[in-house]
Amino acid sequence: MTVIRGRIGHLVGCVEIAAALLVGSAALAEPQLLLVNGKVFTADPALPYAQAVAVEGGRILAVGSNEQVRALSGPSTRVIDAGGRLVTPGLIEAHVHLGTELPTPPLAMPNLPFPGPTPEQTLAAVEQAAKTRRDWVTAYVGPLVARDRRNWRKALDAVAPETPVFLRGFWGHTSIVNSEGLRRLGIGEDIADPLGGWWGRDESGRLEGRAYEAAETITPRIRPATAEGLAASFGEAQKRYARWGVTSIHLMNNDKSLEVTLAALATAKPQQKWTVYSWGTWQTTAERIPDAWAAIDAAAKQAPAKVRIEGPKWMLDGTPIEQNSLQRVAYDGRPGWHGRSNFSDDQLREILQLALTRPTQLALHVVGDAETDRLLNMMEQLAPASAWRSKRVRIEHGDGIGRDAFERVAGLGLVIIQNPTHLALPPIAGKKMHEHDMVLKSLGNAGIPLALGSDGGPREQNPFLNLMLAVLVPNAPAEALTREQALTAYTAGGAYAEGEEKRKGRLAPGFAADMAVLSQDVLTVPTPQLPATTSLLTIVDGEVIFADATFTPEN
Repeated sequence: MTVIRGRIGHLVGCVEIAAALLVGSAALAEPQLLLVNGKVFTADPALPYAQAVAVEGGRILAVGSNEQVRALSGPSTRVIDAGGRLVTPGLIEAHVHLGTELPTPPLAMPNLPFPGPTPEQTLAAVEQAAKTRRDWVTAYVGPLVARDRRNWRKALDAVAPETPVFLRGFWGHTSIVNSEGLRRLGIGEDIADPLGGWWGRDESGRLEGRAYEAAETITPRIRPATAEGLAASFGEAQKRYARWGVTSIHLMNNDKSLEVTLAALATAKPQQKWTVYSWGTWQTTAERIPDAWAAIDAAAKQAPAKVRIEGPKWMLDGTPIEQNSLQRVAYDGRPGWHGRSNFSDDQLREILQLALTRPTQLALHVVGDAETDRLLNMMEQLAPASAWRSKRVRIEHGDGIGRDAFERVAGLGLVIIQNPTHLALPPIAGKKMHEHDMVLKSLGNAGIPLALGSDGGPREQNPFLNLMLAVLVPNAPAEALTREQALTAYTAGGAYAEGEEKRKGRLAPGFAADMAVLSQDVLTVPTPQLPATTSLLTIVDGEVIFADATFTPEN
């Protein structure tokens, strides 16, 4: 990714560029809005910093100095004084899970998120709850439970023989249910493994309580998502996102169908721009990979305003937290266990072959370094790099991309959506999550496009917390981004990740007027203060969707 380095003083050297932009724009229309007297970070290499922005018809009309932009003002132009504050392109949340709450209020558990409750603490909490409840007992758990290899069905049956129990890892990828839960869900011993997932079984072949990957459909089986419930969740999320200056949201649409999500978004009346990436396995009712694309084609006709449909997204492996991502090195404490792929070679080949022929963008959850190797090998076998570059395949997380894979990843044109919280994962029992170092800055240095998302869920997560983690990278400080690199990844990088880099993500003439005036300068404030940042003014397509009392039109 291009590293933008600049300061307000650089504006002097860009006057000729800015003037040319203004001359071409001034004849178009009188601007509806001027934002002046700001420190404007444009994320545009042609003019990295400016002082003012003119908006007309939902798009940026001009960017330049106060004097240049004010010269465009007309009788009906609204002028807003930014008061010297930092103005940025609207932030783009490039990876979030919303509307995935547990089906009943979860039990309180100690030590979440890491390392979470011990197995004994978990069983004690379930036993206490089961004494008075016959409805579902649910709880989030952490790595200590996920990595415990006991037969959890038997263990839960012993403390809750008549109460259905559902445990889920706070990061997903781990689901556990007891016998009463299986009975109420209608899941028998003869259930087949679904496409992209499997059911855990003991040595005798009997279900042992665990559901893996695409088999983790327990939540929607207990309480199916409704458009009304999701609309409320989405509506609250977009309000909070507006207060952080987020103007685009990439929704990872798990645990619910695309149809119900689109109905919910229509009810919520999107303020931001949403791009929905639905799980391929959620759309394959006939257990056929092509069904995922067919379902997306049908549902896309129902997309409300400000909503785009991309995908499908396929989960190629799990994560190192529960030890199911496919790793080159065996997991500590589990000799010979490297994790596993969710799809066979033939299935992965079919996914990739279809992606080459389809217009929608392919998104792939890939975490393990060995799974990354498998993916890169198959992509190179199926098509030349130029074909893949035109498809701009998304790699969600990309934790398994090491330095030995940089050249191949860059050549294939893959775009990496990294989540800074992953870069700060604490060790478990003194052991790192990965045997290899996870990278961030090195991706950009290798020419690999980078976007940032929170991986938040079931609710949204503060983007400025993730910005802080991206400029710290506690577990590998050499991989820290500069403030400008991180902010660019959260704006222009997010737009590039969804193929919208010519329409949004920068403050430049012709781009969507998506921008935010921040409460503090995230490029200069002390690093620990970054999470306290909010937006005082958030604008989408030239329309204000959130305004702090600080802002009033200039007299």
